Amino acid sequence: MLNRRRFLGVSTLAASAGITAGTQAQVARPAASTPTRLGEGAPRRIIHVVADGMSHGTLCCADQFSRIERGKPLTWTRLLNEPGTHSAFMDMRSLDSMVTDSAAASSSWGCGRRVRNGTLNVSSKGKPLQPLMQLFGQAGWKRGLVTTTEITHATPAGFTVSVDSRSQGSDIAVLYLARRLDVFLGGGQNHFDPAKRKDKRNLYSEFLCDGYYVAKTREDLAHAPLDQPWLGTFSGGHLPYTLDRRADANLLKTVPSLAEMVDRALAKLGRHDRFLLQVEGGRVDHGAHNNDAAAALREQVALDEAIDRIVAFQEMHPGTLVVLTTDHGTGNPGLNGMGSDYKDSPKLFRHLSDHKASFSTILGKLKKASSITESGRVLAEYTGYKADEKKLLRFLPFLSGKGSPLFDGLKSETSGLGQLLANHTGVSFTSGQHTSDYVSLLAFGPGSDRFRGLIRNTDVFETYTDLAGIDFRNPEEPLLAEAASIQGLSTREENVGEYAVA
Repeated sequence: MLNRRRFLGVSTLAASAGITAGTQAQVARPAASTPTRLGEGAPRRIIHVVADGMSHGTLCCADQFSRIERGKPLTWTRLLNEPGTHSAFMDMRSLDSMVTDSAAASSSWGCGRRVRNGTLNVSSKGKPLQPLMQLFGQAGWKRGLVTTTEITHATPAGFTVSVDSRSQGSDIAVLYLARRLDVFLGGGQNHFDPAKRKDKRNLYSEFLCDGYYVAKTREDLAHAPLDQPWLGTFSGGHLPYTLDRRADANLLKTVPSLAEMVDRALAKLGRHDRFLLQVEGGRVDHGAHNNDAAAALREQVALDEAIDRIVAFQEMHPGTLVVLTTDHGTGNPGLNGMGSDYKDSPKLFRHLSDHKASFSTILGKLKKASSITESGRVLAEYTGYKADEKKLLRFLPFLSGKGSPLFDGLKSETSGLGQLLANHTGVSFTSGQHTSDYVSLLAFGPGSDRFRGLIRNTDVFETYTDLAGIDFRNPEEPLLAEAASIQGLSTREENVGEYAVA
């Protein structure tokens, strides 16, 4: 039997299916918006913040790092003790694995159903599921995406489109034109630029013709008119790591920080009665994939600076629900007990402040070094670590793919560098991959009391739609057997190697 909710879910899905299987056909725009009736005490604005790849150890180390660098704890951890803040753990598993990727994770929030790793809001049978941004748009809410990754990357796309592979960045860019969100801010120029797209399609021109203001620099964003929708892409791929941006005067001038993007997005969306905004600190994950503690922790602190803006906005607009969470752990870093009675740990941890560049930059320099002595000089210049020759000799084979750790999850060149530098910083990683953590979630504002205890990732979609008065559920399916987990994943899986390229 179909009850009213199930009937609405099935019928709406059939009427407005999205794109799958890598096609570039246009998607019909939603019908004219029909405002929904909000329940008593329901939020009028929802801000969903994702520290992508933030393990529990990442949050802890970032808080300790913030106290050293900034003389204060993270706002994230400070909020844990604030009245009215609710916290939970969340099971983030995907349809086909205990360990999720970012696409399946964001989709679990975005459509309220667990999907296969590598896919975005698509069932195991290839049927598209309706994502939040489409549903909220139909209900009359303004919508925005802000990220430090490519704007078409897995996490922002997981709220917005239905495709069978997260790798379809160019197709996702086309779908964004049809979705017509009010704010797109991040990286990813290569997916919009006709010179970079395989089909030579000029999406920038198409967005302009559709009434969008297009921003490509920090100055462009500062002057973006509030009465137009925005497409802002500030680098060819992902935005540069904070560590690299701060060391380059040109990047500082041309690429906005996450906090600046959030400031502008809130200035625009805050003019309206209702909006849904997703904010992603995406390069926390990339730094952790690289076992680059300094880069990952600085990305977490940069996200915290954006959270300060969000907290200030929520204080001015108390009808705003704010949810801070992550989609999965990556690498599970931790500060180890070092030296006699662990007395060396604080001193070594402070060495993270000496890092002048991300591993992406450092590895490029190391690969050009012509001798062990020169490699040592590069390492000392960019990290302050004066490694002895024996350790360098054990590390250098990693640069040519011949490193030999006992655990294969640490065999990459970035993991090799991370292992070497752990002697200097005290921080090491379990791998360069995602982990199955029950992730942290913190919420405040109207509706935040619904986030308590141990919850499922799909509960986020149900909570958001219920609070917004949207009566819709996507079709559900059982978990796939672990043994038959991922057939053909090679076309959908995350390209971790790209995060090690400057």
